[in-house]
Amino acid sequence: MLKTFRASRSNVVVWIILALLIVGLAGFGITTAGGGGQTVAQVGGSRVQADAFARALDQELRALSAQIGRPLPMSEARQFGIERMVLARLINDAALDDEAARRGLSSGDTTVQALVLETPAFRGLDGAFDREAYAFALERAGLTPAEFEELLRAETTREAIAGSVQSAVAMPEIAALTLLGHLGERRRFDWIVLDAALLPTATPAPSEAELAEFHAANPERYTRPETRRITYAVLDPATLAAAITPPEDELRAAYAEAGARFATPERRIVDRIGFGTAEEAAQALGRIESGAVGFDALAAERGLSADAIDQGEVAAGDLADEAAAAVFGAEGPGIVGPVATPLGPSLYRINAILAASTTPFEAARETLAGERALAQAQAQVADAAAGVDDLLAGGARLEEIAAETDFELGTIALDATTTGGLADDPAFRELAVGAEPDVETDLAQLASGGLAALRVDAVEPPAVIPLAEIRDRVAADWTAAEDERRLAALAGTLEAELEGGLGFADLSARLGRPALAAGPLARGDLLPEAPAGLVEAAFAAPPAGVAIAVDAGRVALARIAEVLPFDPAAPEGADVVARATADMRVEAAEDALALFVQALQAQAGVSIDQPLVDQVLAQFP
Repeated sequence: MLKTFRASRSNVVVWIILALLIVGLAGFGITTAGGGGQTVAQVGGSRVQADAFARALDQELRALSAQIGRPLPMSEARQFGIERMVLARLINDAALDDEAARRGLSSGDTTVQALVLETPAFRGLDGAFDREAYAFALERAGLTPAEFEELLRAETTREAIAGSVQSAVAMPEIAALTLLGHLGERRRFDWIVLDAALLPTATPAPSEAELAEFHAANPERYTRPETRRITYAVLDPATLAAAITPPEDELRAAYAEAGARFATPERRIVDRIGFGTAEEAAQALGRIESGAVGFDALAAERGLSADAIDQGEVAAGDLADEAAAAVFGAEGPGIVGPVATPLGPSLYRINAILAASTTPFEAARETLAGERALAQAQAQVADAAAGVDDLLAGGARLEEIAAETDFELGTIALDATTTGGLADDPAFRELAVGAEPDVETDLAQLASGGLAALRVDAVEPPAVIPLAEIRDRVAADWTAAEDERRLAALAGTLEAELEGGLGFADLSARLGRPALAAGPLARGDLLPEAPAGLVEAAFAAPPAGVAIAVDAGRVALARIAEVLPFDPAAPEGADVVARATADMRVEAAEDALALFVQALQAQAGVSIDQPLVDQVLAQFP
């Protein structure tokens, strides 16, 4: 309610003008069956017309579509309650209209005229009010001047009533100071982590009675989620491919067609320095050959890093013709050039030569055989689909399909935690979740390229896993919980010592655990490396007090080192207080208006014609 009202009463007179002029039902193609005059909601004697509801919905959808960058269909908007929000806003307006009518309040013609004349959309090229522009804009919005002016009159009247309610709301500065004193406080503290090694003795193994008690006391930990017991028939290309041996002549033909795939050309690892002119490049080469400068030093002179000159491994085809001839014409490592390149005259340094290599047929045979076999298997899968679809349509059971085709039969117990194999395939899991018990599904295409159909033989509801099946897991959890309990007790003992005068540094040295410093932190700040709740516990402790946090087997002990209260006298402190006071006043004023409108609705009564609301919504795509 509050958010709905806050969204509707801010600069609303301006917005109603702009919204009605920018977008209208005429431009969107939405009409309400039966024309105007139908009432979707009523508060006392004030009505919300179907056309007004449709227009407001249209405006809201356009605004949201602009925000998300795509059209927002009504089906999606309803998932977020947009239509309810819009209708609630109009009902709020109707409540104010009803109150205005009851009290005999209305905005005068002078006020309405001023709003019309001041609207930029109604002005001509000379900046003055243009009656033709006014009529055209309203026509686009599907309104007559009389209808539009009545909307303005009603809205300004609502604003006057709302303003009278909100104007009496005041917020003392002490409220903001109190809030800021709480939220603006920061704290520093030192803390250490207590671990099981600090316990005087190791936690003993649990007894059978302790295990049973812990298991019974924590059913949420050991409840197996809903499980679907499934029979499936699957045709997997990889499985089929394993049984396929392509003919030798096909493999040799594929090898011959592969061309450069199994032949790696000679490559050279090179660096390159580019120059503006051939003369600059020649002079640089001369300096290198005379020993006056090295290749790397020359690059540094030109402001080039090692990464900037590194060309990596290149083949002849990677370089321009002249550069390829120079780089691959050299007998060994060294500097060649200057050579012309698309990037200008260049010097190349050849760092290493990687000889050409060819993968022989025998070495490539296994790869080619696997590829050919998989291609044949995929073709078999595609061919099998139509026949199995016919069998399923004829009522065949999965067992019969597996007996008559290459599909393999299997079973799986599938729940939300099951992993591995078909459980990892999203298509299989989606098929299983949506399947009806004891009914063979249609074929589904798997991520592997295979096909599968399944039948849910049973749906087992969530149930506690028997202790006998998870004894080791329960024992580990019991031990961790017992360690945590004992460490919390140890922390309580150490807390008493600290409060008795033991220094935190002395405690850290005695325990052999480093003291860690945190802060200054504000309430709600995170300390990721600490157990959850340590910051909250530190703010709950008194100044110079001790805080303990226990979470997931970890225990931390902290000593408050410093409390830094919010200082309204600090630089910008006065501005923060002023902004907070103003914000709280706005919030209180909006709450007061919302409560006032709620009271009006309760007094006058609200009725909604839901079938007509649904009829309006059905007009939207």
